[in-house]
Amino acid sequence: MIWFLEFLIFAMTGILLVHSIITRSVQFTIIFWSAGAVMGLFREVALSKISEFYSYGDFVLTLGGIPFIFLLLWSNLSYVSWEWSNSYLGTEYFQTKGWDQHLPLIFLTMILAAFFFEALMSQFQLIHWQLDAMPKLWGNTPVLAPFMYGFTGVIFLKSLKLLWDKPGQDWPTVASKIIMVQPLLILVLMGLLFFANLFIILIFS
Repeated sequence: MIWFLEFLIFAMTGILLVHSIITRSVQFTIIFWSAGAVMGLFREVALSKISEFYSYGDFVLTLGGIPFIFLLLWSNLSYVSWEWSNSYLGTEYFQTKGWDQHLPLIFLTMILAAFFFEALMSQFQLIHWQLDAMPKLWGNTPVLAPFMYGFTGVIFLKSLKLLWDKPGQDWPTVASKIIMVQPLLILVLMGLLFFANLFIILIFS
């Protein structure tokens, strides 16, 4: 069953890649999923290896002990959240000015995705959470888990918007900036999770 779940993520990635190439461009698609893979790698290292929030079950395909699907999952979910927010609001996120009204919808969509994927991975014991003191949603899944999804999508797409549309930039320059900033985004993510963790503790204490 684990290999089938991994296959579904690969199939989802293929469909989204085709959609992105058709609706946007090949260059954008390459940069988006490459940056997402870099972000996913650093995210998993930070959360599973350094912070030890969780460990992994018996995934089939891994890279340095990290399940390969996590190099694709965050790009996929961020892209879907972005498209849904565009469709609901009738505007393109990258073209909005001032306050980003898309971000709350992106955040909520990522949280909804968390309930599905975390329940699926919990059922097959693919994620072993180690936040024992944290209040639980189901099984051993902590309340903090959906926030991890929401913050990941928001900071990833916000960084793309800030770095993408700059005058006088060629594709290699854009790609380099977006990919190089991903480790810094993980530091932002860890900070957001720290404050979210404090908030949850205060609420449930």
